[in-house]
Amino acid sequence: MGRTPAAGEAEPLHRLTPRQFESLTQGEGDADALAELVRAEHSHRLLLLDVLMDALTPLAGAAAGPLPAPRRAWDLLAAAQRRAPTAVRELLDLPETGLWAAQLLNRLCRPRPHELPLWADVGHLHCLAAAAALRAGLDFSFPLPCVAGRVELPALGQVRLPTRAAQEVAVLAARAGTVTVTAPHGIVRLPDDPSRPAPGWLPLHHTELRLPGTAPVRLAFDDLGPHRIAPRPTGAARRLGRRTVTRLTRLVQGAARLVAEADPASAATLTALLRTIQPMQAYELFRVRSATSGHGVGGLALSLPESELACAAALVHELQHSKLDAFAHLFPLIEEEPGPGRLYYAPWRDDPRPLAGMLQGIYAFTGVARFWRGRTRLPGGAHDQLAWLEFSLWHGQLAQVVPRIATDPELTEAGRSLLDGVQAIVSGWSAEAPGETAAREAVQLAGRLAADHRVLWRLHHVRPFPEDVEALAAAWPTDDGPTLPARRQGVRAERRQWHLDTRAVLARMALADPVALDKLRDTADEDGVPGVTGAVLADLVWATGDPATAEHHYRLSLTEAPATPAAWAGLRLTLEETGRAPSALRALTAAPELVRALARHLHGRVGRQVDPVELAAWVGRAVDAGT
Repeated sequence: MGRTPAAGEAEPLHRLTPRQFESLTQGEGDADALAELVRAEHSHRLLLLDVLMDALTPLAGAAAGPLPAPRRAWDLLAAAQRRAPTAVRELLDLPETGLWAAQLLNRLCRPRPHELPLWADVGHLHCLAAAAALRAGLDFSFPLPCVAGRVELPALGQVRLPTRAAQEVAVLAARAGTVTVTAPHGIVRLPDDPSRPAPGWLPLHHTELRLPGTAPVRLAFDDLGPHRIAPRPTGAARRLGRRTVTRLTRLVQGAARLVAEADPASAATLTALLRTIQPMQAYELFRVRSATSGHGVGGLALSLPESELACAAALVHELQHSKLDAFAHLFPLIEEEPGPGRLYYAPWRDDPRPLAGMLQGIYAFTGVARFWRGRTRLPGGAHDQLAWLEFSLWHGQLAQVVPRIATDPELTEAGRSLLDGVQAIVSGWSAEAPGETAAREAVQLAGRLAADHRVLWRLHHVRPFPEDVEALAAAWPTDDGPTLPARRQGVRAERRQWHLDTRAVLARMALADPVALDKLRDTADEDGVPGVTGAVLADLVWATGDPATAEHHYRLSLTEAPATPAAWAGLRLTLEETGRAPSALRALTAAPELVRALARHLHGRVGRQVDPVELAAWVGRAVDAGT
């Protein structure tokens, strides 16, 4: 069959030197290591396409439908490769190519009802071949799938034809530099310069990133293609307006400069890997949405950030995921046949995470912490409270999490090496402390926010046994205090957005724009804070520097509705800041789910309103006795 268009240029066996391997396990990666990852990822992509072609061959006409057989598309791709090998390699290495191939292979292996006919899905190979032939300057004519009037030409753009059919066949013809796409209900002529829009033709948006000492990076903003890292509910991409493209371009270019300034390791990764950004719908301040896929290394989905700095942090985060995905294609990190899955606390997530997810999060936030650390070390960085908050928060979380994950028996040798490398880097940061008072306050705030997230997570996901709660309720309110049950608890693994970062978002706003935060108090009420999902008035009062008043709001709320996890955690946070009721603070730190369950039991089954601080202090006496 001629397995790949580059059949005559077989890739050598991929190896990393010990130095390259070590640099990658530490979350960084020098230029040579990254170049080898890129070459290895190309081989991985070719292997995936090879497996896909083998799966399509026995399907014959069922896979092709009204289109030519996949072998014909493969032959056209091979012809283009002989004329323009670099252009074809770029097309095959597109993140979207990997997404399509993996999704189609999964569809073939696990058949299920699908809205898109198989031939139209397979037909993306024909679109790839046609785009390659166009870039190679070939004269040809080739049928392509037209889905809802759209014909995709990867890396180039999208043809839009008038049609009433959900799927039909269009024919692309290239003759002497003239390119037309003809369907039963219309014809579109592509412009001589395909980067410019024309009637029926939408080109991909592109920009160039220029970082010091490196070649320019050509980056696509893919708002057209159907193969999405984070699909929209409708399944279709949404075309960006001109102003949004201009703003996104400015944000990404500025973010790249910030990354290069503060974090050379991430700048090198950006240059080596980043090829496509798929825009996502914007969310809220300090809640940039972003995502990657292991099948689309080099691509990421990104909502419109509020600033170049937020964009820079998001790029670093997602590029760490891409780098680890490429690394894991060479060195599996988890045993192929793992035992019963363990779930862990992930301080960057709302939900409990399995081992694979923990490794991804650890690697990503090692890069994030490194970026913010770099910001603190720039001229004037000692006064950058936001940078100190972010660095201290993620550094502290990594220091807590990595040792626990390192003992998981399902780690491979490479997985253990990865955690050892990260641990070495994180430990090296531990001796650093700010000298400026404002920065020290940011570091202290980071510790409180880390504890707040842990407590909130426990309140949502850890459940004490009902009989233990009943025994405590029967003892309330004895003078001697309760006897806590032995450590018996269950973790409820729900994948749901709880917004455990709400107070962290408000804290960031307080550092970045305290005037805007004060203005929110004019519009907030007990039911919520506009623009900060999950926040209530008490949270806003706390963020504006009034923990005593915030405590009053939390306390009142819990007296009436003792089931609210965010209010219990907020109460604990304000007790920590005011120094009141130390026994209550210890109970809400060590066993918050037990205090909450007991309050709910007393309120719901016994019908008694209980002061939440008094109840927590009662439980806290047992915590004190056990320490």
